[in-house]
Amino acid sequence: MNLLRTLPAVLFLASFLIPGDAISQDDLSAHTVVPLHEFSEGQWVEKVSGDATKPGDPFVIRIHQDAGYIVFPHTHPIDENLTIVKGIWALGMGRRFDRSALVMMELGSFGIAPRNMAHFGWSKTDTIEQVHGIGPFSSVLLDPVFELTPQGVTLLTSLLLPGTPTTSNPPDCFPLKMNTRVKGERGEGVIIGARCSPYNQMTQYWVRKANGERFWALVTDLKPQ
Repeated sequence: MNLLRTLPAVLFLASFLIPGDAISQDDLSAHTVVPLHEFSEGQWVEKVSGDATKPGDPFVIRIHQDAGYIVFPHTHPIDENLTIVKGIWALGMGRRFDRSALVMMELGSFGIAPRNMAHFGWSKTDTIEQVHGIGPFSSVLLDPVFELTPQGVTLLTSLLLPGTPTTSNPPDCFPLKMNTRVKGERGEGVIIGARCSPYNQMTQYWVRKANGERFWALVTDLKPQ
């Protein structure tokens, strides 16, 4: 679930990505309590305990996602044990994103996405999802996703790893460009990134408002200003 410090990156659900660097706690051996962190710039994955990439290692991570973010269909090699610790998130099963299949997960809800089962998600609000399990944990997109960043377009195959630069994205993927001023249901601001899934026939844009708040919206829900 693209789990990322960026667009210029997440996840997922492992956003997945998201879209980057993991944030570690200082010397976990000296702590028994790891408090929730407030959102910082970008979507990111927070390393709480253990190493999610290490086989046999128990791990806990937190995935921070902005409101409106759609997690495109993906799979994990292990069961994903997911608890909502901030906001309202939604989980759905299937190989194609289907809003009608989403099941809302309120604060404190627990869900499981079985290993190798295709699933997707949506952040109704700013959310933090806490994921735990026994590594290795990865988040593999079922179909390629293209990401628009200030540095250009990248191709994503994972929600947890950076994309690779590409110039072969479909020409209709990003009808709106970086820094375009737009307005949607959540307000207005400038585009700071985007993700396009040709298979799902969907492009979502990342927008920053004048007050610094961020949200995601489908291109069909935005109007250039």
